[in-house]
Amino acid sequence: MTIGESLLLALGLYCAVVAIYLFLVFPGRASQDQKASFVHRNFAHRGFYDNDNGVPENSLKAFEAAMQEGYGCELDVQFTRDKKLIVFHDNDFLRICGVDKKVWEMDWNEVCELRLAGTDERVPTFREVLDTVAGRNPLIVEIKAEGLDMEWYTQVCEATAAELKDYKGEYCIESFHPGPVRWVWKNLPDVTRGLLVNGPAEPGTKGSFVVNLISELLLNFTCRPQFIAYRYDRRNLALRIVKKLGAFSVMWTVPNEEEQRKMEEAEDCIIFEHYHPHPRYNS
Repeated sequence: MTIGESLLLALGLYCAVVAIYLFLVFPGRASQDQKASFVHRNFAHRGFYDNDNGVPENSLKAFEAAMQEGYGCELDVQFTRDKKLIVFHDNDFLRICGVDKKVWEMDWNEVCELRLAGTDERVPTFREVLDTVAGRNPLIVEIKAEGLDMEWYTQVCEATAAELKDYKGEYCIESFHPGPVRWVWKNLPDVTRGLLVNGPAEPGTKGSFVVNLISELLLNFTCRPQFIAYRYDRRNLALRIVKKLGAFSVMWTVPNEEEQRKMEEAEDCIIFEHYHPHPRYNS
């Protein structure tokens, strides 16, 4: 093989690798109208909450407080055992309600008896939250891919879509699991969708290989997310590349104004908690 042939072969292999990489990471593209509801907005994480002062996370009180401040809201939806769609973050009720049971192990009538963070606030349904927000500010809806199996989270997606079908406000849908994001892509193509990313896994942890693929955005091809919601302190080169390819970025969960200022110049949207920013930035 001549030097020229070797160079052509090397160039061909390089182009093939680049093409495969771009296929894997390429995002979906949100329209300007889809982006407009989210770009340069601050979103209150689980509502504008204060667990220590009577406004617990993911409560109707926290969502109303966010609306009064002009914030968008991030929230989490999942099923109870009898498939009631509720707004709740953790896999179990121990931390916030003092009951050591998984969310999918309790029926709705049992959940109704629980109270959030020692207050009179109870776990709300997704419908109650939508009625409280009433389209005043946009929502980032996270589908919790927890529970029993793939069929289970597909049903969570279907229930979420059913509740949002006639909702008049602005919203997008995200998940840590590419499965629900893919479901949105295939079944709700007009709804803005995003992949949540926590960064690389700790060495030796269960499922670390898949987590690391997601961290490098190498599973984008399965769901073509239009935005990447990345943990604010773990941003990487893959995120910058995918932004260049057309995705917008959502940073979570920014903990203070100093970190907020670092994010504002480079990132499109911020999910915050524990401080009191202006509803918009860079506007």
